[in-house]
Amino acid sequence: MQKRLLAFCLMGLVIMGAAMAQDAAPVDPDAADALMGGALTFAPADDGSPSILELLQRGGVLMYPLYLASFIMAAFGIERAFSLQRRRILPPDVVARIREVSAQSQGPVDVHKLLEDIVHSDTPIVRIVRAGLRKAYRPAVEIEKAIEDAGAKEVAKMRRNCKVLSITASVSPLLGLLGTVVGMIKAFMTVASQEAALGRTELLASGIYQALVTTATGLCIAIPALVLYHIFIDKVERLVIEMDDITLDLVERMSTPSDMVKEH
Repeated sequence: MQKRLLAFCLMGLVIMGAAMAQDAAPVDPDAADALMGGALTFAPADDGSPSILELLQRGGVLMYPLYLASFIMAAFGIERAFSLQRRRILPPDVVARIREVSAQSQGPVDVHKLLEDIVHSDTPIVRIVRAGLRKAYRPAVEIEKAIEDAGAKEVAKMRRNCKVLSITASVSPLLGLLGTVVGMIKAFMTVASQEAALGRTELLASGIYQALVTTATGLCIAIPALVLYHIFIDKVERLVIEMDDITLDLVERMSTPSDMVKEH
């Protein structure tokens, strides 16, 4: 997780550095005046309105961290959708084997045989069950405590990357708001520096474009990120409930009194 965050931070620094270098590059005065003119800087679409790409280009430097935020949202959304697949948390063959053992009505649980049957699958449910099997034939309280501790670790792992989506959903509108403030400052600075700008909207267009485009972009990133966050959190909760049901039945079998206390 830390390596991924470090990679995203480095990528963000590279993008910001490229943006600053682009802004620092010499610009032809006529081109700069055209850019400040705003509405007619970019080639219009067929109906005379700018395309989406042209609008994004008018958002200014703050569009680069927003691009990074959109990339993070997409990357972690795909990662969570892949990692939280049911077969990766609760493999059908493993669940069937555990339920088969839990359904037995006679005799103690053959711990070694069960471990051999599920050891090929390094999944959350297997790690939780393995923790309980180490306490087999102990009092039910000890088995439940071992399973509860292992389950808490697995649930934390399942929820960890979901937090990135929540952070993205919170930060993106703030970046958009910052772009709005910068754009309005830019517009008012134009008014303050040029008396004629007060009656000429084309001179204010650049700052207004930046204000509105960054706000819209931030919201377009935050809304799907928030939706994905709640979808994945709900999926985690449903998987946790199912894991609880599976392990609860197994605890009842493993805590069955036996003449032989086995330690693992």
